[in-house]
Amino acid sequence: MSRDMAELLDGLDLFAGFSYPELQSIGRFVGYRGLKRGELVFSEGDPGAFMLILVEGQLSIYKGGECGQRLLSYEGRGRVVGEMALLDHERRSASCIADSDCLFVTLDHAGLDRLAEEFPGLAYRFALSLARLLSKRLRRTSGLLVEHLTP
Repeated sequence: MSRDMAELLDGLDLFAGFSYPELQSIGRFVGYRGLKRGELVFSEGDPGAFMLILVEGQLSIYKGGECGQRLLSYEGRGRVVGEMALLDHERRSASCIADSDCLFVTLDHAGLDRLAEEFPGLAYRFALSLARLLSKRLRRTSGLLVEHLTP
């Protein structure tokens, strides 16, 4: 299964710079899941037990507020969702719904811990890749906020 998983991970932006044997090693610690169109992936406020990388399909991310649910984004192939909850063990900051039939790779806290135990260097590089992803998103969000606040 780690070979099949490596093939799914190969070519995804999060794993750029990882060799195929490294992807096989990471593949031992991730899961694979599918959902049908309209199914809830997770709800805002849920415990954040895993992150996912979308392999096929499209997801919508919604955030609740005083005015109800607001669409934050659509996410497609290769997108990472739920990584904040994986890293900080906090509750989900938004809801996620499958817009189409979806397949995704998941990594939970236990898998990340086992990866760090067995392959600390690989886990470090994976965490650094996640940090870069979060940094890009923060820069984009900061830019959008400035545009929104500028009269």
